[in-house]
Amino acid sequence: MSTMSKYALGALAAISLVATPGCISLLPESEPVSLYRLNALVDEEQAPSANAQTLVIERITAPRGLAVDRVALLREGELAYMAGAAWLSPAPVMVQDRILDVLQSETPELIPARTEDGVDARYRLQIELRRFEAEYDQGPSRAPVIQMRVMARLIDREERTLAAARRFDVSVRASDNRQSALIAAFSEATNDTARSLAQWSAEVVCADSGC
Repeated sequence: MSTMSKYALGALAAISLVATPGCISLLPESEPVSLYRLNALVDEEQAPSANAQTLVIERITAPRGLAVDRVALLREGELAYMAGAAWLSPAPVMVQDRILDVLQSETPELIPARTEDGVDARYRLQIELRRFEAEYDQGPSRAPVIQMRVMARLIDREERTLAAARRFDVSVRASDNRQSALIAAFSEATNDTARSLAQWSAEVVCADSGC
């Protein structure tokens, strides 16, 4: 038998093995994924006050492992992602949306805007998302605690100074070790952080500008 014929028979045998019912597939199968968004607790829009200051919220930055649409988990110091679940948008985008919503609904002293709005505002808010994961601090079968940390900087462009800077840390224990319970805890942590950030921003801006 020629060398070419041996190669042809080998290729046919490989094809037959892949096509045989019941054999293990080496190709990844598509995994059904549930898409989640951060839930708002209360969002009742308020009209801005007469002396309201515009605050531009710059695009939130995050480490590469968090700047994705996967739900981050932390097990024994190792970052992983929740199987079968994903965020509707990358985590920094969703967090920024919630901060904008809370500023709009709870701080009439401020008018929030995005960088892409092209608004020439005196104050800009820079945010770095440093932690946004479910930490399994009590073992893999127990309900994890959501750890959220952001670094915030308020820039006064008129004075060309750093008006203020602060770190916000929030921890929320999930009620159960289930997807829905973890998403609810992520939402609670984000809303708590957004409220603290909005209140702090209003205090700093109004102390400077008298709004």
